[in-house]
Amino acid sequence: MPFGSCLLWRMLFFVSLAGFLSDLSETGAFASESDCDSTTVDNVIQSLQKYSTCFPEVAKKDGRDLLNRLIWILKDTLNLLQPVQDKFCKHVPQCPQPIAPKNGGIVCITIGSTEYCKPMCNKGYDFSFLRRSRLYETCGSTTEFTWTTQLTGGQTLAVCEPSERAVSGAESAYFPDNSSCLHTLAYSESEQLETFLGELAKQGIDTTNHDKEADCLICGY
Repeated sequence: MPFGSCLLWRMLFFVSLAGFLSDLSETGAFASESDCDSTTVDNVIQSLQKYSTCFPEVAKKDGRDLLNRLIWILKDTLNLLQPVQDKFCKHVPQCPQPIAPKNGGIVCITIGSTEYCKPMCNKGYDFSFLRRSRLYETCGSTTEFTWTTQLTGGQTLAVCEPSERAVSGAESAYFPDNSSCLHTLAYSESEQLETFLGELAKQGIDTTNHDKEADCLICGY
């Protein structure tokens, strides 16, 4: 669901900056809440992208305390937005919501009454179990609406552990060297969804009843 995911990350940038500015506006140093209401998400994104290259130098100038505060606000915002991100993804109602591996993610596609999710790891990580012949996990009527996971707990589909080599999964089960799950979510989600849909078709799965509105890439935290 490219639109939803793009919207989420735009929200992330906006809420992160708005929260930071709102917190500091108590001292009168930054924009008020009404000022933030008059801007646009695109303006905020452009500002963040513009000044992100300056952050290292700004941190040296303004000191460690303010840098720590900014990092905490941004990370805390990520934690607050994780439940929001999950709601953007449409799942088979009877299935437990799948949990993406930290340091990776899951690409999910729904066909008919079955949801297929492919775990993926970021560069520098590999699966804790061998799964070269196990490209995806499923949940639907044929599995009594439980996930076919190798792990206990039922909702965690895979674990990505630090590793110098990526050998446990299929070649397509790893994000490109230059793109983590979060980067892919922001810029090239549709490519991973199209790849996975093609892989399902090659395995003989009829994709006629593919629910495009349920397509989703979920990153772990």
